Amino acid sequence: MRASAKSIHACMEPLRALRSDRARVVDAVRDRGARFPRAAALADPSLWAVGLLRWGAVLRRGLGTSLGLSTLLRVGFHIDVWTDDIGPGLRLPHPFNIVIGDGVEIGPECTLLHGVTVQRGAGTRIGRGVVLANGTTVLAGASVGDGCLVGAASVVRGAIPPASVAVGVPARVVRASRPGEAAP
Repeated sequence: MRASAKSIHACMEPLRALRSDRARVVDAVRDRGARFPRAAALADPSLWAVGLLRWGAVLRRGLGTSLGLSTLLRVGFHIDVWTDDIGPGLRLPHPFNIVIGDGVEIGPECTLLHGVTVQRGAGTRIGRGVVLANGTTVLAGASVGDGCLVGAASVVRGAIPPASVAVGVPARVVRASRPGEAAP
């Protein structure tokens, strides 16, 4: 059985995204004052977690199985990912206890902190450049607009408009976000 160029291209898409993921880690390490940021980034656990996630996606698309990489991600980092629809530039600064359900769409340049859960379900969408702080839960069918910041231990249900800061249970918009702002 010979694979078409189109199917090979689709299989390799996660590796192209890994380049953007790596660049975000290098930038973060550089911001912390590392003398050799590219080398220091190799010690960052988020790079390893995202790398396993992306390679698992390549293997699932090409072979139909991740050959144990998903299990390694679960055991080593307690990260359980059931979707491959994750945009480039994903950042997991503290990559532990993260669950991303099946059918979830995560946009590019997103940051997910420790203990984030995004429940499975059609229509569950995280926009471009979103930051989900520690312990955030996004319920099935909810959407978080581009450039949003969601505060720690918040529960998102329904829709959060773009460029806003949302906190609480359930998450409510408290103000507009500012460019370059960190998570509340």
